[in-house]
Amino acid sequence: MDAALKTEIQEIVELIKTVPEPLQLRAFEILLQDALDRAGGKKRFREDGKEERDEREKTADKDKKSEQDSEGLDPNTLPMRVKAFMKRTKVTAKQLEGLFHIEGKQYEPIWALKATKFSKAQIQIALMQSLRRALTSGEFSFDREEVRIACKERGTLNENNFKANFQNSDKYFSGLEKDGLVSLTDDGMTALAALITELAGEEEDGK
Repeated sequence: MDAALKTEIQEIVELIKTVPEPLQLRAFEILLQDALDRAGGKKRFREDGKEERDEREKTADKDKKSEQDSEGLDPNTLPMRVKAFMKRTKVTAKQLEGLFHIEGKQYEPIWALKATKFSKAQIQIALMQSLRRALTSGEFSFDREEVRIACKERGTLNENNFKANFQNSDKYFSGLEKDGLVSLTDDGMTALAALITELAGEEEDGK
């Protein structure tokens, strides 16, 4: 492999880490194909003769625009249960804004898990899914199939132990024995608050 191309691919890998996780695979494919095309002498030009903007710059611009367009959290429109949760656990609007891209009633996750153990990651994803649902409906609950899909997308799915992982952490959940949504217990709410602080950071006094 050409040394320059190898270096560029390494740079692409590092750049992709700054892109929101749901966009990483597509962005990597675009940037890699662009690098391979240019290495093969297939540079694209606009009609005025100037080289097309590098896809890397487009991706960075899109990511930056996404951050700018986030509307932020309006505490006055939050469901009552979410307000009570925030008051009881000291979770702040600023922390929540660091975990989601917000547009109206849509909350797109931008948080990244720190857990490397699949069983722990699965439980954390379930907790964060319940938070996302609560922000729109007021119910701290999650759909197990949605958690399964999210685990698969994040590369943390252990299919053989998926059900057992929930059962081993059953103190956090209510309704595991039934079909349908699973709700958080008081222990689950406490665990969620701790996870929010872990992922979003703890605010300094006076901030």
